[in-house]
Amino acid sequence: MSRHPPDRTVVTGVLAGLVLLGGCLGGLGAPTDDAVGPKEYPDRPPTVDAETAGPYVAAYEEAYRHNRIVEEETETIQEVVVGAGVVSATERGDGYEVVVSVGFYWTFGDDGSGQPTGIADGRPYEATYFVNATATERLGDTL
Repeated sequence: MSRHPPDRTVVTGVLAGLVLLGGCLGGLGAPTDDAVGPKEYPDRPPTVDAETAGPYVAAYEEAYRHNRIVEEETETIQEVVVGAGVVSATERGDGYEVVVSVGFYWTFGDDGSGQPTGIADGRPYEATYFVNATATERLGDTL
């Protein structure tokens, strides 16, 4: 399978959405009393088809990336924002191969007043999955 760089239009849209989402959530560095913890993975849709496979995989990858950040970050995390958009959903055998484009960032640390000491911008990437009625398999990514 040949690898292609993420489509700039999709990546730009995902990143713009992240910026807007950050503003809706109170902006970057909004103080929080709650530690950021793991995010639950979405339930697989009752019927996996051309319309449900893409949105399900996008939500799954958002939880996956969020949880990886929470597991790997050594500083106190204040906020994690992940956005995934469907690039393609192609029928393969008894399921679908789905490619999603992902953008993400997180804020960390505490300057003593509840404000973060840093922000980490993740490099946009694409992730590929195979999903059917009984399995969700992450095949890899371009990170």
